[in-house]
Amino acid sequence: MRRALTPAILLAAVVVLFGTLSPYGAQWACAGDGTCGEASAEASTNWYFAEGYTGEGFREYLCIFNPQEAWSQLDLDLLYNNGPSQLVELELPPLSRITLDINAYAGPDREVSLHLESTLPIVAERPMYFTYRGARKGCTVTSGATSPSETWYFAEGCTREGFETWILLANPGNGQAAATVFLILEDGGVTSVDLVLPPGSRRTVFVNTAVGEGRDVGAKVKADAPICAERVVYFDYHDMWPGGHASSGLSQPRKNYLFAEGYTGAGFEEWLTLYTPRESGGNNGTDVTLNCLFQGGAEQSFQVHLDPDRRHTLNINQLVGPDKNVSMELSSTEPFLAERPMYFNYKGVCRGGHVSKGVEAAGTHWYLAEGTTRPGFYEYLCLINPGNEDAAVEVDIDSTQTASSTLDYTIPARSRLTVDIRAKIGTGHDTSFEIESDKSIAVERPLYYPSDSFEVANAMDNLWNLSVNMGQRIEGTEGELAAANYLKSVFESYGYYVRIQNVPLPNGSFTHNVIASQPAPAPPQDSEQAGSSLGKSLLIGAHYDTKIGTGSPGANDNGSGTVVTLELARCFAERDVDFPIEFVCFGGEERLVDDTDLHHFGSRYYVNNLSQQARDSMYGAIIIDMVGVGSQLYARTMGVGPRDLCNRLMAYAQGAGISLPYLVSGSYSDHEPFENAGIPAVWLEYKDDPWYHTVQDSYDKINPAYIENTGRLLEGFIRSL
Repeated sequence: MRRALTPAILLAAVVVLFGTLSPYGAQWACAGDGTCGEASAEASTNWYFAEGYTGEGFREYLCIFNPQEAWSQLDLDLLYNNGPSQLVELELPPLSRITLDINAYAGPDREVSLHLESTLPIVAERPMYFTYRGARKGCTVTSGATSPSETWYFAEGCTREGFETWILLANPGNGQAAATVFLILEDGGVTSVDLVLPPGSRRTVFVNTAVGEGRDVGAKVKADAPICAERVVYFDYHDMWPGGHASSGLSQPRKNYLFAEGYTGAGFEEWLTLYTPRESGGNNGTDVTLNCLFQGGAEQSFQVHLDPDRRHTLNINQLVGPDKNVSMELSSTEPFLAERPMYFNYKGVCRGGHVSKGVEAAGTHWYLAEGTTRPGFYEYLCLINPGNEDAAVEVDIDSTQTASSTLDYTIPARSRLTVDIRAKIGTGHDTSFEIESDKSIAVERPLYYPSDSFEVANAMDNLWNLSVNMGQRIEGTEGELAAANYLKSVFESYGYYVRIQNVPLPNGSFTHNVIASQPAPAPPQDSEQAGSSLGKSLLIGAHYDTKIGTGSPGANDNGSGTVVTLELARCFAERDVDFPIEFVCFGGEERLVDDTDLHHFGSRYYVNNLSQQARDSMYGAIIIDMVGVGSQLYARTMGVGPRDLCNRLMAYAQGAGISLPYLVSGSYSDHEPFENAGIPAVWLEYKDDPWYHTVQDSYDKINPAYIENTGRLLEGFIRSL
């Protein structure tokens, strides 16, 4: 159904309720992020990239794809802010791609712009991985520009709380260039910044300083000689999703835009930023038609009026509703600017954002230089067919690891399609794309990277769910069973084979062990048989139940150990080690009756059901219990079983400069049955916690640094084995 929407509704401020989400912010570095690249309709013999930095925390690359059937000679000019340029000469074989490490060419602490020239038309994109101001980790990708220009435009820019925006100008020419950056604000105000760019140099404008905080900003750049321009935004969205996104500018406004990517499902927030220059739309501005095309063929249409030289922002989630795969088609009688920022928590483990400036028109031939399905990367293609006939599409994938492959699709008229590249070709490939269609389409490539190391933000999100959204998890109750099912779903989302081991309790009810194995084995004949006979194995475990009769939500005891176990499982889901790891969340650790031996039901049952072969094949068990409150992390054993694993962990910690003293323990945690069975085991605990087994054992008492320290210690130790 087509309907118009009033500007008042279109421009309404977003109200986001996070009642079920962790309030844990990004004060702790979070490495996951994502990017979105617009495909190039044509290969080019010239590519320009204004942005570039090789300082601490920044890693810059250049991905180049040669779609030709002949070798191409490449000249890469590195243009530095201070000092002469540097020329790198390369050859690129036909139908191949290469990734250049710009840090290796430029050396450290260089502000650098790039000019890539080739003898044959090629395609290039510049990925950059960063830690911005020591806290915001992420990555950006841009395809650059194919020629300098005296004018550049940007629709997106923001200086609201948590946002920092930069505009970067590069002068690849042999003469000086004078430039003015006009910053277009949401209230119609305009702030100008003047710069002079010597030949072969670059300059930056920190937009926050120029316009102040709390502004939505578009930009226009005017120069007296051809230059290049990019805009970078670093953000901490909602104080929860840190990252960055970057885009090269447009040399002139467009009358039409196509955005192939778009999603309004859980964990995604999509926006559209717009402005029309006064010289394009005159004093009356312009009207824009926004058509939203959904997977399956449904469609919605809206009308938006743009006042001249005023930044406008639309919330796409509010426009189209939740859980929509949506592409957008924009058109106007007068030229205007548009970009589509998206912010996300992909799969609950990858926080960040990306941006796209779309393409002006659909086409039958598209290229993308960058792409990867390496472990930890999730790559997609989004394709929109804006025409009235079905489109037959051929996707040629060039990989550095294997021979090229081809995927064929039909995209119905006036609809969109999402392709999971990783699901199609598997992991471990660096990819470039050449896409052909018998009807005109448009293409974008979202790429998500949840990080390959322990991320405390993920652990804190899981802790919020366990201790706040669920609360008490008393053994043998529905609350504990709900927690077991939640843990099972998290492990399965990481790709593990998961089973629930039902453990009988003396009162006639059951507690539950959640056992995750990777790679996924065939289900055992005896459903109660645990362990692995595939060689030396390691168990990482924690109990997730809470103490009866205390009202405790169990944040530290033992939500803290449980979420460290979950996050370690994510880290090792695709990162090979030469031994199997089993992750176990034990039920029934707490005493049913005080001053009795009625405890450790889950771990005792687990150990009692291990075959002798499984026991003999274990490195041992690392038990994580109460690691969110206290002052010192200890390695603890009862002194009954072998201390091999404990000693090895302590030696690793000492070599890594981590304080991990030994403290003898009683039978106070799930290491007890392992030690009694002669299996090496160690219990990690921060001491002391004044709130455990009370209602005050709550989320707000947890020190995220302790969670991170424990997780990073164990991640490093496991990799060292």
